[in-house]
Amino acid sequence: MHTVINTKGFWLKRSTYEEQPVVQFQYDMIVIGATDAAGSYIAWSTFPNFNRLIGDNLRIPSISVQEEDRNQDGKSDLLVLQINIPLKPEEQMFGIQLLLTFSYQLFRMSTVVMQTLAFVQHSSPVPGSQLFIGGDLKLNQRTPLPHRGLHSTYNVSLINASSPFASTYDLANIVRLYQQRNSSQVNQGDSMLRWRVSKPTVLSLFLIQAVAVVLLYGWYSRPPSQNTSPSQGKVHVLLLSSWRSGSSFLGQVFNQHPDVFYLMEPGWHVWTSIHQAGARSLRMAVRDLIRSVFQCDMSVMDAYMPQPRNVSNLFMWSHSRALCSPPACFLTARDEISKEQECKQHCDTRGLKLAEAACRTYSHVVLKEVRFFELESLYPLLRDPTLDLRIIHLVRDPRAVLRSREQSVKALVKDSAIVLEHANVPEKDKSYQVLQEICRSHVRIYETAMLKPPDFLRGRYKMVRYEDLVHNTQAEIEAMYEFVGLEMTEALQEWIYRITHGKGKGTKKEAFKITSRNAEDVSLAWRTTLPFAKVQRIQEVCKGAMTLLGYKTVDSEKEQKLLDLNLLTPRERYQFSWMPSKSTTAKL
Repeated sequence: MHTVINTKGFWLKRSTYEEQPVVQFQYDMIVIGATDAAGSYIAWSTFPNFNRLIGDNLRIPSISVQEEDRNQDGKSDLLVLQINIPLKPEEQMFGIQLLLTFSYQLFRMSTVVMQTLAFVQHSSPVPGSQLFIGGDLKLNQRTPLPHRGLHSTYNVSLINASSPFASTYDLANIVRLYQQRNSSQVNQGDSMLRWRVSKPTVLSLFLIQAVAVVLLYGWYSRPPSQNTSPSQGKVHVLLLSSWRSGSSFLGQVFNQHPDVFYLMEPGWHVWTSIHQAGARSLRMAVRDLIRSVFQCDMSVMDAYMPQPRNVSNLFMWSHSRALCSPPACFLTARDEISKEQECKQHCDTRGLKLAEAACRTYSHVVLKEVRFFELESLYPLLRDPTLDLRIIHLVRDPRAVLRSREQSVKALVKDSAIVLEHANVPEKDKSYQVLQEICRSHVRIYETAMLKPPDFLRGRYKMVRYEDLVHNTQAEIEAMYEFVGLEMTEALQEWIYRITHGKGKGTKKEAFKITSRNAEDVSLAWRTTLPFAKVQRIQEVCKGAMTLLGYKTVDSEKEQKLLDLNLLTPRERYQFSWMPSKSTTAKL
């Protein structure tokens, strides 16, 4: 006799589904070229210890990377990589080996994060000058993916970059270990290899890859709920803004709250570690980093910090009250306002374990970030069932932003170059082109959230103007607190009043400090100090954003300096056309 018991889906063991993964090129690679049949070679990698091992065989290439989002869903689905390797006059190329690393992430049914590899090998009896490679990157899956929890077993590098031993970088060994994994990425599909025969002075490699996946998925109990709760009931808040827009002040409004673990601009670590890349190609790395930090996993910083890793390696770490309070440090009680200088002197610790432990004890994790220029790359975080993400988008009058940027222009040189994708822009135009990109980003973000938001974004976005924040401080902050589920305290009320009712407009030395100032004076400073010619130029390049966000233009220097003239319009929903994301090009 055969008995079947219906347990609401228990008997469904396996299913298949399709998902486009988030695949991000990690800018790590090893390339080895055979210069004869006797074993002579040239090589280069992104791993300094490997380069030291190969001595005179080292050849430093020029590399360009282009990632495209063909279907405009916020996920890069095409990678075009070109590597040009310089050769000596007597050298000829008979073969090539190329290893690339990728970050590979799935979220729809299984939450999987892992490092994947692409390996290309080609040899020829005749020398060549160019190798063209085309095909798809597909998942090679041995067993079903479990559906519960975050699965990051394979989110570890197969290459120990700190190792000085040659065996660590042996490609055969790396590929062997990689193939032993349950899930690995392989070059399949309609692949194409073409070897151009000629005697080269430069060896060029062109790699064109698309990504696709069909997954075998294991249900070992009933299918997962679509309403999976965030771990431990945490609320995750992203303060999204741009440089010199009052975001440091807004960050401190959250940082000083006793229920908040706060970090300032963790994306800084990505932008300062990956050189010659542009903002568009770095956005996924920044997104992946903040996801880990939201989950209180600081091991993600290993890729971006020198050894030994201390709390003081975190960008602007002493601005975080949580890193100056128990259990990270016993300097400041949780319900007290922290003091940056004292924290610097007493709270630096070895490793990031205490920072992780502190993060887990708070109900809210708040990150301030200035390195996102659209919302689409944040969609995986908004869909992630382990995160309860709210986005507060802070904007500011671009004329005031220009005035503030001019006080800190040297500190912003590297960031500005990345924003402009390292384009060769005349010095006199750089500030305006950077602001034009920032203004366009505000339009893209606001339109996406307010005019045609996807279902998972509705109710999770709030736009705040800096000018409203300083004109009606208490009400605006209480509205933001309510949006994320925080309550105002008496100590915070006193601190907010004190920090916004000081004297002066802020000096160049105070450009990156939170000091007691007169917030109204700061917001109006551009009207008395910025030349009208610059005001006109900014109004030209940011006209659309100013109209959308409610900033009136001035037609004369007289109007500009008439401080009684209100240049703010009530916040409304404007009907603007949709501006899709563009394909991205970056150079490494």
